[in-house]
Amino acid sequence: MEGYMFQISGGNVKQHFPKKQHVLTQGCVCVLLSKEHSCYRPRRTGERKCQSQCFQFGHCSKKRKKKGKKDNPGLTDTTVSRCPGPKRASR
Repeated sequence: MEGYMFQISGGNVKQHFPKKQHVLTQGCVCVLLSKEHSCYRPRRTGERKCQSQCFQFGHCSKKRKKKGKKDNPGLTDTTVSRCPGPKRASR
């Protein structure tokens, strides 16, 4: 993967919560979420929630920003077409 540059676009922490951006601390920290935050929908007016966030990833999504000099066999040498499937399975 020499020469490749990736951007982390999302993921989940090990407790299966969506990863929040701009939480740059070592260890776990509790983030107080309100209605202005993403990944949280309060059920009542003024409701807030503490959510644990870590720097560890359980799952990581990334985008390729820059391609390297050599292709990795089976990973970057082929393109997969994204043709849509049938809209309705019963017809």
